[in-house]
This record gives sequence, C-alpha cells and structure tokens, in this order.
Amino acid sequence: MSQFSKVLAIIFTTSLLSCAGPAPEPQPGMEVIQYGRDGEMQVASDVAWNSYTKVILHTAPVEFQENWVRDQERINGKPYREEDLERLKKGVSDQFDKVMYKALSEKGGYDMTMESGAGVMLFSPSIVDLNITDPRLAQAALVESAVHSRGSMTIELVITDAESGELLAAAWQQQSDPHEGDVVESTTSVSNTLAFRRMMESHADWLLKGLEKAK
Repeated sequence: MSQFSKVLAIIFTTSLLSCAGPAPEPQPGMEVIQYGRDGEMQVASDVAWNSYTKVILHTAPVEFQENWVRDQERINGKPYREEDLERLKKGVSDQFDKVMYKALSEKGGYDMTMESGAGVMLFSPSIVDLNITDPRLAQAALVESAVHSRGSMTIELVITDAESGELLAAAWQQQSDPHEGDVVESTTSVSNTLAFRRMMESHADWLLKGLEKAK
C-alpha cells in the first residue's frame, strides 16, 4: 500500500452505499464536500482556500490492479518483462501529469511551480487498481481488438500545504471507460489512450469542482 493509500485509508473510514445517501462522517478537522459511490473528497475546515494560488504537482506512481499481470500473462500466453510493465506505468503517469497540469493551470487558474512557499499547495496523486484492456495494443497500433471496456483505474490524491506539510484535502475517485457497456467495438492503442485521457479529464473536472466548493 502506497503512502497515499495509507493516508486515505485513515481518512475515508465510511463505505458509501449510494450517491443519494447521507454524507459520510468527516474526520476531525475535515469537511466532506463531495461524495458518492465512486469517489469522496474531504477538505480541512477553517482554511483560507483563496490564499492558495500556486501548485506543486508531484508525478503519480502507478499500481496495477491486483492479479492484473497474472491474468494478462495467462491471456497472452507469455510473461511480461519488467521493462514493459514500467513503460506502461510511465505512459499512464505521464499522460495524467499532462492532463492535471493543463486543468489546474488553464481551468483552475493556478500558477504551477516547483518551489515551496506561502500560498503553495503540494498535490501528491497516485493511480491504483489500473486495468488496461489488451495493453499489447500499446506496441501495435494497427492491431484491433473487440472489447466492451478499455479499462479503469482509481485516482487518489493528498493535498498538503507545501511549506508546513499541513493536510489540506484528501480525495479518491474511481474512473472507467466512459463508453463502458456500449456495443462491442474495435480498440487500438490510440483509442485506449483517448479513453484514459477522458477518464483523467473527468477526474480533473471533478477535483476542480471540489476545490471551488472549498473556497
């Protein structure tokens, strides 16, 4: 379990049964501002959110869904090389970094920085339970495969004050192929990439909505 998962496990102790149900009980000093079956966001109360105008964005570590590698090796009939797995992880992480950077700077209006100081938030994201449908397509763009979903993932985020380390917010959200459940359609590495980008953009919009609520 990553350090981010440990923090989130401490904060999010309530299992959500329905988006329409009552809001979960927040942790001391925190306030629930977004919740549902597929995600939750808590922010620190009594924080001058408007004073935070800059963001340091850490690169997101990536973890595959439990048994994903084993299942893919069974389907493909051969083991994955460690360098192939790391390349897949890096590709997802790099894409997430680009999507978040653009969303925070252009839509959120935050100045992106590498230096700590007053008014700077530190975003520490993590991608877990990554499930990519037929990742071989990442190496063979012309090959097509019929699937009902191109994949899914869970995005976790811990936001702290970059200077003091004070916890400002914590969130998690599950994202899946926006076209999941549609009629069987062909999939290529390009369509896989687009599907995951849409998931990341959807998450970024959800996150920015929560930050606006916090303000």
